[in-house]
Amino acid sequence: MSLSEQQLHGWTGFLGAHTLVERALERYLHEVAGISHAEYEILARLGRAPHGRMRMGALAAALFSPGSRLNYRITRLAGVGLVRREQHPTDRRGLYAVLTETGRELLERVSPGYQETVRDTVLGVLSEDEFAELGALSQKLFRGLSEA
Repeated sequence: MSLSEQQLHGWTGFLGAHTLVERALERYLHEVAGISHAEYEILARLGRAPHGRMRMGALAAALFSPGSRLNYRITRLAGVGLVRREQHPTDRRGLYAVLTETGRELLERVSPGYQETVRDTVLGVLSEDEFAELGALSQKLFRGLSEA
């Protein structure tokens, strides 16, 4: 069964908006920090985690990222001193990704501009109420897909 005209209009609008917001965030992060949006998300997750550390498996799950892709990104971030890997103290197979002080400093430096870019690209178009509605709809979609 194909999408109705209204459904197709909503879907293409969603995809287009996502692409343009993602492009703006990628451009900002690349220009000011030399990192991708996916790498910023790793740093941001670690920055919110207790002691700036997360088990690699938990980080991959939180980012909906295959372990191999996360490993690649962690290796790149470790290579520029933004994160490090640490062995789990009791589980020889367990690894942590840990935000370094340099990584925390970069995160603190770029986060205000990241948030400004979100405000400019999304809140520059939507009212506060529309943004709240977008958030509620996005969370509903997220929960539905997460439970599937």
